[in-house]
Amino acid sequence: MKRTAGGRQGKHSCTPLPEVVREFFCSGYPAMQSLQHNLALATNAGYRVLTTHTLPPETWVEGYYDVLEPRAQVLVDYPDASVRAMAVETLAEIDIFRRSEASYGYVFYVLQRP
Repeated sequence: MKRTAGGRQGKHSCTPLPEVVREFFCSGYPAMQSLQHNLALATNAGYRVLTTHTLPPETWVEGYYDVLEPRAQVLVDYPDASVRAMAVETLAEIDIFRRSEASYGYVFYVLQRP
């Protein structure tokens, strides 16, 4: 966390909730934790939680997944194996997002050290 003037900080984290999401992200982001866990970490580290803000689910879709998905689909048959693997992983992430019923999100934490 980066210290800012007045002792306030902003932290962000991608926070999953259900097991299906946790299993998917475990390999790529093993430190990912729940909102409650992150709040407890901040409090135990001596910070006061001023607020949190979770990006709404449509921000994942509009202009991101809706653009990324057709591009990844085209790359599934790309000659380079690493590009194919990236495309398949991207499509799997999009599928997890759809199946997760908006149960995870990108959370911003605004903290203050007393």
